[in-house]
Amino acid sequence: MSKKPPRKPLANWPAKGSGLGLKSIFRETAGRAGLFSRPPAYPPRDAVPRGAGQGVLVIPGFLTGDMTTVRLRTFLTRSGYAAEGWGSGINLGPRSKPIQRLKNRVARLSERTGGKVVLAGVSLGGVFAREIAKMMPEHVAGVATLCSPLTLPVPTPLAPFVTALQRTFDHGLVESALGEPVMPEQPVLVIYSTNDGVVDWRHCVPPPAPNVTLLEIPRARHMTIGSNPEAQEALGVFLGRVFGPRRLRDLPPR
Repeated sequence: MSKKPPRKPLANWPAKGSGLGLKSIFRETAGRAGLFSRPPAYPPRDAVPRGAGQGVLVIPGFLTGDMTTVRLRTFLTRSGYAAEGWGSGINLGPRSKPIQRLKNRVARLSERTGGKVVLAGVSLGGVFAREIAKMMPEHVAGVATLCSPLTLPVPTPLAPFVTALQRTFDHGLVESALGEPVMPEQPVLVIYSTNDGVVDWRHCVPPPAPNVTLLEIPRARHMTIGSNPEAQEALGVFLGRVFGPRRLRDLPPR
């Protein structure tokens, strides 16, 4: 019996001198813990265009769940959007069933709000957002990624966890992710930070394209990017551009 070819790695341990490693993970974790005692203020309400109930689905990063995107979704709700989490527990990677549930959730949110939705993904959640947008252009108006890798394998201190779980990943999704990166045709907002302590920021930056808006937030951290006021404000401005003016009476009855 022939042996199966070895799996291509999706992540590898960061090179020495990259600034990524156990120390950077500890700093990131401490920063996340600090959110409970010292949460940053939300952007002023008049800093972003007001939504009119349009749908925004927020997808959490690897090894995290909807609890980590609460502040981002609260900001979106305060700004007038119908913000939802992905509703599939802890994100353990690109597995078939969670991806199918995510697609179903996108379709339901689009139907409930009466129009296309925007997908906002943190870290690995942004990878999911890009792929779902390409699969479901009839339901997705735009994509926002926050500290999300684009090219694989990605250098990260989380590489051992990726390797341990990779056997459970959907083969087709993995193969598509390993190829040359293809951005969605919809408007895309890419937020990254050179201060990222989890993912090498160079792997988060796509080549220039007319539909891609690139924003660097130098002082932002990976694990708290969704709570960062600059990132929230940028997302709010992006949503206003994608959705445009929409009157409340244009929305379908609930």
